[in-house]
Amino acid sequence: MNKHVSTPADAPQRWRLLVEAAIFETNTDNLCQRIEDAQDAIMDHIEDSFQTASQSERQSLINAMNSLRELRRLVRTPESEIAESGRDLSDA
Repeated sequence: MNKHVSTPADAPQRWRLLVEAAIFETNTDNLCQRIEDAQDAIMDHIEDSFQTASQSERQSLINAMNSLRELRRLVRTPESEIAESGRDLSDA
């Protein structure tokens, strides 16, 4: 996989764009890769700026990771279990 090398100017926005791409991905074949790319970008951003980030930025990073973790869990849950629980991916 070719990893995009972020410049300082685009790094703060890159993780957000990748999280949005994962959340709005409709092709289940691409979804796991989108989630992984977004998680990698968040971790890169954390490594680069977590100590200097504002409290709201830190909370945004944590919220994004939690959302991606839940999305990954939903992807791994068999459709029959989702239907039984009365939920579908659009309710997440």
